[in-house]
Amino acid sequence: MRPAWLLIAGGLTALVLGVGVSITLTYGLVFVGLLGGLAYALGVSGLSQRKWIALPAFVLGLMAPFVLTFGVHSVLMQRIGHVERCVVTATDEHPFAKYPSVDYVLACPSGEIELDRDWDDRLKTSEADVLTGPPLRPMFADDTRWNLLLVTSVPGAMTLLVPVAWLLRKQP
Repeated sequence: MRPAWLLIAGGLTALVLGVGVSITLTYGLVFVGLLGGLAYALGVSGLSQRKWIALPAFVLGLMAPFVLTFGVHSVLMQRIGHVERCVVTATDEHPFAKYPSVDYVLACPSGEIELDRDWDDRLKTSEADVLTGPPLRPMFADDTRWNLLLVTSVPGAMTLLVPVAWLLRKQP
């Protein structure tokens, strides 16, 4: 039972660290959160010793890093970010890549910012509104906004699944 608790605690710690670093530095470190989510799922599955609890544990473990990284970033930017009017100074288009996109360099009052967009959502003008709020990474102001309820329900469900798994273990 001790390895299960270690997996749960270590997984949640890695998830928090991965999400925290991903919303401030780069999305590339969401992989750390994904490993944490998988460790959490293995721990919950081992704690309960019931096969059916593995499915919700793994769904939450795989979904949490992505929902928390993108959702927490968006919610925090809505709360603490401020909008700046920026001018596009350079573009690098990738129309024939596997995932077509456009990389932008924008001159903002707070400094130069590099952002990218999907090809279908590329800017139509040479100006854009950008949400900035250090230490968080900037984002376009018109990006999809996340709901706080969705962002808080995932860690809530993960927290509630642990006592459920523990109670299932105690039953004969």
